Amino acid sequence: MMQAMITTVAGLIIGIPAYVGYNLLVARVTKVVQKMESRSIEFMDLLDSPAK
Repeated sequence: MMQAMITTVAGLIIGIPAYVGYNLLVARVTKVVQKMESRSIEFMDLLDSPAK
């Protein structure tokens, strides 16, 4: 019984920070993708505009 509790606690100690880290990385990647999409739209608008 005690070994199961120790294993569960160890799993939570490892799992919770890993989950938080994963969510932080996903948020950063999402931010980068949104910037890339925005800049590519700006670039496409520039290509689409008539020459002056």
